Amino acid sequence: MRILSARVLRARRLRDLGRVEAMVMLLVKPGDRAAPYEARVLTSAPARAPGAAPLRERLLASAKLLHAIQAQDGPLRGRRAA
Repeated sequence: MRILSARVLRARRLRDLGRVEAMVMLLVKPGDRAAPYEARVLTSAPARAPGAAPLRERLLASAKLLHAIQAQDGPLRGRRAA
């Protein structure tokens, strides 16, 4: 599985929890011959993490990891890219 692109679609701050929740769109190519598809993943990350990567990078990395785990657990879901 290869991630061709990743983009934060929506984000909101969860002040009570000190986190940022985001909907991330991934363009995924599952195999050599399979067509790419879009996957939308809801994820969150701490709003502040001193010494860590920037928030955007942490959200994208979290979404990629969550999608990879979900892809191993069951059938891939998502819309096929045109």
